[in-house]
Amino acid sequence: MALKGIGSKCSVVRGIGASQRLAQGVSSFRMMGATRTMKIASAHAVNDGRQVDIEFVDKTAYRFHTAWIKDAHPNLTGSDYYRKSAKTFFEDQYMAERVEPFEDGSKLQVWFKNCSIDNDVTEEYFSDWLKAFAPFVGSPLNEASKNSAKMAATGLPGTGSLLDDIYKNRKPWGSELQMPTFDGQEMLKDEDMQIDFLERMMDPGCAVIKNIGKPDGFGHTEAGIPMEEFLGKIIGRLNQHPARATRFGVVHTQSRGELAGADYDHKNPLSMHTDHSVYNGTPGYLQFMYQAQGSVHSRVCDGLAVAEYMKQHHPEDYHLLTTVHLTHSSRNCIYAKNGAYRRDAAGVEGASFELVHTHPVLTLDKDGHLEKVVQSETKRGISALPFDIYDRYMEAYRRWTNLLEEERFKCEFDWPEHSVIVMNNWRVLHGRATVPPNTQRVMVFGYIMKSIYENRHRLLKQRQAERRNPDINDRWLTRLPNQVLTHLVQ
Repeated sequence: MALKGIGSKCSVVRGIGASQRLAQGVSSFRMMGATRTMKIASAHAVNDGRQVDIEFVDKTAYRFHTAWIKDAHPNLTGSDYYRKSAKTFFEDQYMAERVEPFEDGSKLQVWFKNCSIDNDVTEEYFSDWLKAFAPFVGSPLNEASKNSAKMAATGLPGTGSLLDDIYKNRKPWGSELQMPTFDGQEMLKDEDMQIDFLERMMDPGCAVIKNIGKPDGFGHTEAGIPMEEFLGKIIGRLNQHPARATRFGVVHTQSRGELAGADYDHKNPLSMHTDHSVYNGTPGYLQFMYQAQGSVHSRVCDGLAVAEYMKQHHPEDYHLLTTVHLTHSSRNCIYAKNGAYRRDAAGVEGASFELVHTHPVLTLDKDGHLEKVVQSETKRGISALPFDIYDRYMEAYRRWTNLLEEERFKCEFDWPEHSVIVMNNWRVLHGRATVPPNTQRVMVFGYIMKSIYENRHRLLKQRQAERRNPDINDRWLTRLPNQVLTHLVQ
């Protein structure tokens, strides 16, 4: 299989990649109608003021409900971004008495009336903002407008994400991948770099961040503090474990790791896997592993690349892996009731708990894109595979696990002390790191859920857009659906 040259795309130099990813979404961006400096050519109220017709300079034209225009204005919200009144807005019947473009068509002024002259109000709107909403809420008035409106004819399909264009255009990679690398201290000062990093978590799905800080100690409560504090500033709070006192876990390679179980015993071979395979829904979307002590060498594998290979060369196997449900399950006995590691809490009652997750190894979204890989041979449970497909399924599963171990699909990288490897746990698999002889290694791990990641990216993109155009500020960019916001922040 030829894996396309992702090596040139994923340079270790920050700043390369954002413009390339932007280009990937250009086609859909154009279909919906670009909004950058999209001025209004003409506007007028129709149907006794119940609707407003707006024509833009690109010759697209839409009819808006006056009630929607009034209801959407940010003046109806307070400094907390909540609506000022719990009273249902549509109890009022606002009509547009007059509408008028001004400032060379970059803004629209609307004079509203509502039965009593005391309720009359005038509001201003930005043309780019109205243009972004037009294909979703407007009725197209000419052929030029119908192409963009078709995409939204049935309403929004769900929450979506500002990362959707990158997700739909991900490129598989193999051994040629150059690991994206960032400096942690520089990232803390640069929100554009933070955006670049978050977008790389969608594609290629992994990166190394160096220089995030040195821990004060290597115990289970202090070893992960530099990682936790760094990520709190860049993305958000780590997921809380059901039993462990800290939001991060700590693994000591020498002397004590094997006491925690097969997953932590570095004498035990560990095949390519994703984490949280036993947790229903796989809540750990981003996975972080921090080298608190010691420098090692490690490897990652692109689940998307292997899945695409199977789809092309072994379509029957691919169908089984995407449709038949396998079970991962375990009983966690690592922690004590006080949240400490059980081996360190003599005399304290254990906090054992059960975990089970039944799912396809490869989950596809509604459009057939690979959404999630869930793979862990050590945590594979006893699956209830139907008799008639058992042999055929296990043949497909063996092929899949063997491909994951082939060198052409693995990216090797150096993992220095005080750096963190970050992976999209729904896409990228990892194996056991190679620890040099006589190296005392302390590794810290943690996770962040998908919604935290996506909404942090949303906030940073909003701030970036505000820096480019301070007029369309947080009041105009907050509370918008992601599908609309995308066209204001690109």
